[in-house]
Amino acid sequence: MMQETQDNGHRWLWIGLLGGSSIGFSLVFACATPFVALVALATTVMARRDAVIVAGFVWLANQAIGYGILGYPHTLDSYAWGLAIGAAVGVALLAAQSLNRQLASWPVVARTVAAFAIAFAVHELTLYVASFWLSSSDTAFSWRIILYVLQVNALGLTTLVALACGATLLGLRPARLG
Repeated sequence: MMQETQDNGHRWLWIGLLGGSSIGFSLVFACATPFVALVALATTVMARRDAVIVAGFVWLANQAIGYGILGYPHTLDSYAWGLAIGAAVGVALLAAQSLNRQLASWPVVARTVAAFAIAFAVHELTLYVASFWLSSSDTAFSWRIILYVLQVNALGLTTLVALACGATLLGLRPARLG
């Protein structure tokens, strides 16, 4: 019973750590929040259900900060892009989870990198497809922008891995690694 309570506490701490970090990322990077980094790490170190909770919270927190603090426009097009971003996060999560199951015997670092790569490709492709129906600038999917988003996500992943390592050193191991 005590171990189960401790495991449940660690579970919610990890959900809070990854989900809460999205608030800081959203305030700093706004539209370039590193959703892919959050999804890749959540997929690798958390149970599937918990990764879904984190992905949903991350998207919801980003939207709340965007509209509540950063002044996103309250237009139909803006709301549609918000939904498209949520869909892209969801599809990226599903792709990363699927790949992670296939690579279950790989070391955690290799699985995280692979999850990051597939999640990034799927996320960007989903947003690109959405741009055919939603208004966007001609440069929204230029190589310069895609590389910037990749850099933000790589920085996000590095930061999250450092936080995760620190938490693990304090004895707060995620269920999947424990």
